[in-house]
Amino acid sequence: MPDYYDTDTQLNEYLVFHYGEGAQVLGWEFGPVKALGFHKRLVGWIDTGRLRPGSRALDLGCAVGRITFELSKFCDSVVGIDASKSFITCADLIKASGTASFRLTREGSLGTPAEVQLPADLARDRVTFLQGDAADPPASVGKFDVVILANLLDRLAHPRKMLQKLPEITRPGAQVIICSPFTWWDDFTDPDERLGGFVRDGKEVTSMETITECLSDDFSPPVIGDEPFLIRQHERKFFMSVAHVGVWTRK
Repeated sequence: MPDYYDTDTQLNEYLVFHYGEGAQVLGWEFGPVKALGFHKRLVGWIDTGRLRPGSRALDLGCAVGRITFELSKFCDSVVGIDASKSFITCADLIKASGTASFRLTREGSLGTPAEVQLPADLARDRVTFLQGDAADPPASVGKFDVVILANLLDRLAHPRKMLQKLPEITRPGAQVIICSPFTWWDDFTDPDERLGGFVRDGKEVTSMETITECLSDDFSPPVIGDEPFLIRQHERKFFMSVAHVGVWTRK
């Protein structure tokens, strides 16, 4: 699905998803409030006590950059990579200004402009954004102590190739967080390339099982859990998903 994430609609939805405050995203007293604040919750899976001085982090498929900025709180250098030119351009603007601007769509063409200041504890000067193929980061980016793939694998044409790259870009002891609702779409991933969601040789295969198997030679067995997240389309329509989360440690 070429340029799917380079539309104005997708850009705005992701800005609200990444930077919208709770009441802006979900303007109702009822609803799935526990699904708000996904990016901060996901970074909370990192064991910061095990990070070395001068630690480096990589956010693959960073979109408009909220996780990248969150990583700057405890990593000295953070790189965010995404294929979308509009996402990276917007992330760089947020880095420069410290402000995220978006539109809270109400109905049809009706909406309200909004602006949010980044929290003061996010060290923007530690962050670098790059446009490129998150599934094949350039060798020049080096190796990292933290790598996050948030809702990325099920949007890649060849997710196994991405998994095979992880040993190359991580240092011993590095923490790798992979999460996804594993919503496999034909437009992104051919059925033969999917990691799970099918029966093989009479056995059900899940994506998390395949990931764990692919990483077993170079990473310790993962810590597994779940994190919900909510994407606002407009005032009365939302997409809620539950990401399956795994945290691996590089041997």
